[in-house]
Amino acid sequence: MTSSTIAESSLTDPAVRAGLCDRLMDLRPLTDPYLAVEVARQTHQGESATVNTRLDKALAAVIRDRMLHEASGRRVPFLKTASRIVAPLAATHQLAPAEVEVLQFAVHLSFEYPGIVGSPTAPLALKSDLDPGYQPAMPLRQILESQRAAGPDGLNTSYLVSQMKGGMSVDMGIGCPLMCAYCYRREGDTVDGYLGSWKPVEFIEADEAVERLLAHPWFTPHVTPIGLHMSTSEAFIPQLWPRTLQALQRMDALGLTNRVSCITKYGLSDQQIAELEALRNVDLDINICYAAMPESVEPPNRAKRLDFLRRALQSRLNVLAYYRPIAEGLNTTDAHIRSVWHTFKKAGARVVVLGGLKFSDDHVNSFMSYGLPLPAGSFTPGKKLLTADTERRIMTIFDEVYADVPEPDRPAVLKRSSCGRVVVRGSYLPDYNAHHDQPETNCRLRCPLTQHAVCASAPTPTPELVRHLLARMQRPFTRFTIAGGAVTVHDDIDPFERTFLRQNLLYPVDTEQQAATKISHTLNLAEVAR
Repeated sequence: MTSSTIAESSLTDPAVRAGLCDRLMDLRPLTDPYLAVEVARQTHQGESATVNTRLDKALAAVIRDRMLHEASGRRVPFLKTASRIVAPLAATHQLAPAEVEVLQFAVHLSFEYPGIVGSPTAPLALKSDLDPGYQPAMPLRQILESQRAAGPDGLNTSYLVSQMKGGMSVDMGIGCPLMCAYCYRREGDTVDGYLGSWKPVEFIEADEAVERLLAHPWFTPHVTPIGLHMSTSEAFIPQLWPRTLQALQRMDALGLTNRVSCITKYGLSDQQIAELEALRNVDLDINICYAAMPESVEPPNRAKRLDFLRRALQSRLNVLAYYRPIAEGLNTTDAHIRSVWHTFKKAGARVVVLGGLKFSDDHVNSFMSYGLPLPAGSFTPGKKLLTADTERRIMTIFDEVYADVPEPDRPAVLKRSSCGRVVVRGSYLPDYNAHHDQPETNCRLRCPLTQHAVCASAPTPTPELVRHLLARMQRPFTRFTIAGGAVTVHDDIDPFERTFLRQNLLYPVDTEQQAATKISHTLNLAEVAR
């Protein structure tokens, strides 16, 4: 055995790793994350001061080249460390698989894990022992009971931290003064709608909201996608902006690198943008809505919103142009569509997400009360409608508007928010809602080829990881298989439990019925191709 082999590293021993985690607990929170990597390096070296293995060189490179941080000084998010740090070092130093695993552990050691979930050795598992002095905001079982009693879209108005399709929504007030006629909260399709008021009510302080997040058994530090006021209000309206900023700053101070999304039809000043740019850990994205909707339907603040879009795109923030909502007959003429694309082109949009209108019978009364024409089309309650014909016209006009722009410089255009949010960050991660398992439906617009490759190579989870997540659902005996590019769950789970699994594994998760449908669909496609 030569000096360049893994045999010399004690960090392959789980007991040594656990002991190292315990010893570092006294130093947390770490003001210098490189200290954790240096401690791991010294543990690897043991008593030898001259060891010069491949692994030692890789660990030294992390410290010397400040690889835990981007050039801007922002922290490289936990989920990007595998592709941004570990994989390049593994290739440069020709690390063996066991060495790669040790290197990944050392990088994970440099992160903080507040709350009831996660550690450097098991990032997705419930903690066996809570950190000294930490007291969860509410017992685990009580939180899960409130989540399972939530409305049909997952909104948990009793706890105000909810697992939803777009991620875990953290809400500090319910109600929105913008009064969009199509708002699906307006008529109460979930728990009490806006609690009978357009004015934000039911306020909780930012610190309390973050404490509730940390206590939620479905929240994973650095992994769970988060939305602020994802489905209850506007994160940037004056009534809620102070709490929004305080919550972001609190998560940032805790060292969390989770993706956090804010969807808005409002705007921020340059000073407010600068305050968001100052975040060093939280991985924030801003989704600015514009779809040339008549001002009788949406609030008349179009000029302010488009000015914000332009200024935000010139900042260091991750910004998505949200071409939403597209409502058949209201903003779907060729003139409307052309106006939107010219607006995005002038603003310099780099990633655009399309989305139809979520509309149901409950909204008919709202539109009629405003004296507005009803959108065209056949709507399924809870589902967004964007017809294939309208989508084709949108993309045809896109090609016309961007005809003078070289193909590589044109914006990406996606159908799903989660797709847009990974593309805007540089296509380092697979779509966290795993839409790539149906590429003919979800990946057919303008998704970059690099993102296609990342999604296609999403790592297959281990059974241990799935069991860690099932334990957090308090379903430890749930049966599952991992095969055919998906985790198939063989017992009944609700849609938001499946979302929780998918967003932590970054991998498709199906029920038995969904798995059977996908097999049938694949066979049908093969038959058509013959």
